[in-house]
Amino acid sequence: MKKTLSKVLTGLFIATLFLLTGCDEKTSVKTVKKTTQTQTTVNKMANKSEKKKEAVAKVATTEKNTIPKVDLSDVIKDAAMIKPDGKYMILIFEAETCPYCRKLELDIHNNKKLYDELKNEFTTYSLNASKNRLHKLMHEGKPMDVDTKTLVNIYNVTSTPTLIFADKKGKSIFIVPGYMPTKQFLATLEFVKSGLWLGKDRKNGEIYKTLKEFYIKKGIIKEKK
Repeated sequence: MKKTLSKVLTGLFIATLFLLTGCDEKTSVKTVKKTTQTQTTVNKMANKSEKKKEAVAKVATTEKNTIPKVDLSDVIKDAAMIKPDGKYMILIFEAETCPYCRKLELDIHNNKKLYDELKNEFTTYSLNASKNRLHKLMHEGKPMDVDTKTLVNIYNVTSTPTLIFADKKGKSIFIVPGYMPTKQFLATLEFVKSGLWLGKDRKNGEIYKTLKEFYIKKGIIKEKK
């Protein structure tokens, strides 16, 4: 099954637009040793982002505290059956002990705009990267059996949360690893809906370059002078 899915999703280009905060999943996920040139460039840029630093500092203060679990059943679906349902799709890989995952959930719960966007415009699923369970993944209209570990390996999930953004057919568009502040999350959803990524080559990083330009336009990051 793993071999089959790997062929199906061949060409998946994974790059990091930000050095976002997340929880290491070393016990359940293999560490990616090779970092692409695109990842290195944007990570350096992210380190200079004051907004990113402020967001990380704010989240870090919650690590020693227990962040309450909120009910997002109207927004985030159980991943027993994974399918777009005619909408753009998001897969959120989480872990039970990850405070940044709880923070992300709390953001969704507390921000009506983000909550409504995910509920009405996207089909969103949560997967526990620390546990292995069987899923039915709809591919070209047919259900395929796949377990969590296989999906973790396919998407190279190395931290939680990690968000996979996919089109209305379930094909991945791009991946954002780490916690995203609400403003960035909303901008990312807007980018997906805009279709600016259509026709962009994921392998050479065109989608990530376009997303970076979109973030600059929205004031998420500052343009490097």
